[in-house]
Amino acid sequence: MTVSTAFAPDRAARGLAIKQKYENTGAAGTKYRPCRIAVLGHGATATTYSTTKKRVFSAREVGETYGYTSELYGAALMLLPPNGDGVGDIPVTIYPLAQPSPGVASAGSITPTGTISGSQTYVIKVGNIEASVTVTTGDTVATFCTAATAAINAVIGMPLFATDGTTKIDVAAGWKGLSGNSIVIEIDSPADADLTFVTVQPTGGSGTVDTAPALAQIGNIWETHLVNCHGDVSATITALHEFGEGRVLPEVHKAITCYTGINTSSVATVAAITDARKTDRTNVYCPNPDSNDLPWVIAARWVARIAKLANENPAHDYARLELTGLTQGADGSQWTSSQRDFAVKSGCSTIEVIDEVVNISDTVTCYHPTGEEPPAYRYVCDIQKLDTVIYNADLIFGGKDWAGAPLVPDIQAVKNPTAKKPKMAMSALAKMFGDLADDAVISDPEFAIANSSASIDGTNPKRLNVRIVCKLAGNTNVISVDVAFGFYYGE
Repeated sequence: MTVSTAFAPDRAARGLAIKQKYENTGAAGTKYRPCRIAVLGHGATATTYSTTKKRVFSAREVGETYGYTSELYGAALMLLPPNGDGVGDIPVTIYPLAQPSPGVASAGSITPTGTISGSQTYVIKVGNIEASVTVTTGDTVATFCTAATAAINAVIGMPLFATDGTTKIDVAAGWKGLSGNSIVIEIDSPADADLTFVTVQPTGGSGTVDTAPALAQIGNIWETHLVNCHGDVSATITALHEFGEGRVLPEVHKAITCYTGINTSSVATVAAITDARKTDRTNVYCPNPDSNDLPWVIAARWVARIAKLANENPAHDYARLELTGLTQGADGSQWTSSQRDFAVKSGCSTIEVIDEVVNISDTVTCYHPTGEEPPAYRYVCDIQKLDTVIYNADLIFGGKDWAGAPLVPDIQAVKNPTAKKPKMAMSALAKMFGDLADDAVISDPEFAIANSSASIDGTNPKRLNVRIVCKLAGNTNVISVDVAFGFYYGE
């Protein structure tokens, strides 16, 4: 125990001093790889913003920097909501995409018809973000259009702008590009509604997006989870896959998983997309069947939940994490148990709606090569475990102790305190395996110790060859219970 230095050592008078100092009181042993979240998307067309990456600390900061009618703000509300139900102190960094040039923002319209005979309230939903419009006797269609335009534009976080067209409301996405075509508009009318509506859903968004400048800024930082705000755009998904493969190269060893939301109700449609990407171990499709939630909102909420758990307990899977903030689709559109099994085997994640709350069921990458059973990189949780092994190995061999140290055979006696031997590497690995087993990241540490090795290279005396072999622990994803019963017939 050390003596407090809040008072001078020679103090004689009575007094109380309390000096604060942070100390890491976490358990010694395994170090969990810190999670970091990257968000890739567009700012608003009406906002001038830098395309240099920026770490952010609140959704408001994102809105002020990149525009409140942007993809980025919608995602930030799920990661860093004002109520604090987000990712906590996990770093969130925005990697902004430049507006495509040439590019077009998706556009649509709302056309009301009818004669207003009394007070009524209509709710306009844009990606489940609501704007209310109240009309009363004497109001006209033109009155409604003016009020609806003002109501839409007044809601912070609306992904589109409205323009009063007198007999209709014209709308346009807040940014250019294909992703704006995924915005869905709904009108909730009262039971005795006087007005009816013809809604032209936003479409026509176009423009080629170059993700390379944004992704290049990630550099040597280990961003672990990336929210793809650009949606299910084939070129973007392919670019993320190629980028992810570069991140697992031996000299980089900083794997990243990229999350894309999708709200298609048909499991066959979604599975066809992921089934075509059999070797993709980077991309994760996050469904919310038949929901009108914006795809980047779905992906961001998914990441908010799993990144926090992966940061605290990488061995634990993500089933039953509640995706509060998302809106479920119709009950009849939810995938059955067999459909979810089909989805997972096709490389698509799944949800379950429990007590009217969207819950994560399976979180998987697209990876499922033909003939590989089980697919090594199917479950994101297993990737997190593998990353934990890699991270701890990096802490051992990437530190100053091993950098440039004299390397001698095990049988050689030395007095140099910085000298290293292969058996020292094995000793460090044995401790690592024990710690990883204690944390349920791996199973059978004895196997890992027996099958791993370290030796001086046969042709290069300055090279230590290390081989790590371990078994990742499983998870209780499937539980099978048999119940036997009979009847009581009396004595």
